[in-house]
Amino acid sequence: CLDGSELSRVDTVIITGGRYSQKSFAVGSFTCVAAKDFVHRVLYTRYTLTSAADSIIPEFNEKIQILNCHQSFEVTKDRIIGSYNDSKIVFKGIKTSSGNQTANLKSLKGFSMFVLEEAEEMPSFDNWDKIRKSIRALDVRNLNILILNPTTKTHWIYTEFFEDKGVNEGFNGIVDNVLYIHTT
Repeated sequence: CLDGSELSRVDTVIITGGRYSQKSFAVGSFTCVAAKDFVHRVLYTRYTLTSAADSIIPEFNEKIQILNCHQSFEVTKDRIIGSYNDSKIVFKGIKTSSGNQTANLKSLKGFSMFVLEEAEEMPSFDNWDKIRKSIRALDVRNLNILILNPTTKTHWIYTEFFEDKGVNEGFNGIVDNVLYIHTT
């Protein structure tokens, strides 16, 4: 059981699990509620995202309908804007057809939450860290969420967040500032 003091130091959440373990469903529902009720501004990314309109936006529309909060949001082709507050969920790919665009993403302002779907696609810690450091809202807690299928032991996520911290695969709990959630 976690107490509030443990949760208050968390700024990074690592969610691992198999293909059908509902990781994305849970985070999608969470970010809708965080935007609607707590005025979060969410940068929702994937390393390779060809079209949010064909992939992530329909999934979020489903969450909005399930949560019965369609009046709270205005949906466009690449973002969801709060109808009654300053919340937003913006969808961006990190890698463009011409290469990597992390330089463009690190200049983003006003976001309080950074979600990286399929985090195992991100090639390096430095690429992730550049974007993570631009999440610095002052009015709500800043949070970085990595959603991934289990990685190989040579991947930077495993090295940085599991091996270097002495965390076993499948662990659920908090170590330092990281909350680990393993789904099945």
